[in-house]
Amino acid sequence: MGYPKTPRTTWLALAVLAVGVPVAASAQEAEAPAAAPEAAWAKLCNTDPATGKELCLTIQEIRADTGQFIASATIRTIAGDTKKSLITAVPPGMLLQPGLRVQIDEGAQQELKYGICFPNACYGELEINDDFIAQLKGGGKLTLTTLNQQAKPVNFPMTLAGFTKAYDGAGLDTAAQEARESDLADALARRAETARQKLIEQQQKETGAN
Repeated sequence: MGYPKTPRTTWLALAVLAVGVPVAASAQEAEAPAAAPEAAWAKLCNTDPATGKELCLTIQEIRADTGQFIASATIRTIAGDTKKSLITAVPPGMLLQPGLRVQIDEGAQQELKYGICFPNACYGELEINDDFIAQLKGGGKLTLTTLNQQAKPVNFPMTLAGFTKAYDGAGLDTAAQEARESDLADALARRAETARQKLIEQQQKETGAN
């Protein structure tokens, strides 16, 4: 997988799309529980053929029980480059002018501006430093906050459990990445089936009550 040179606004979206972000969920599915700690963060690395430098993305996605994508946060690093970026993705339909906010635990919120919106998600990018990475490693929760069309805050909490191990570790190779995606798909399928069975049971109870 290569990462071609593109304009900044397009690049920040492609950096996340390159790891397979699916169609985004509606804003009503926000306030989702954080992903399971053991599977929350993954690191994917590849070499940019244009520069010969290794590009790594440490990413977490949060999803609904149905497997529907809700939001993601990605730390982008390039070998030999001191600059690091936090790239966020949230569902479309949010107010663009206020932008996004990112917060580690109960610390101060930092502002992100939206860079680009696609039909499936809107993306923001924040340049970060080693101190921000240290806060992520020592923190418990990363929260993305945006405003919906009613100007009400919508929070996307993400666990920081497992971040240090993923960030400091080696990036997944193609086989390991495919295995992880397969395991995730299986887990989401089981969750969706459980939710479906609960819905059927609830409908049967309501039918019986009538």
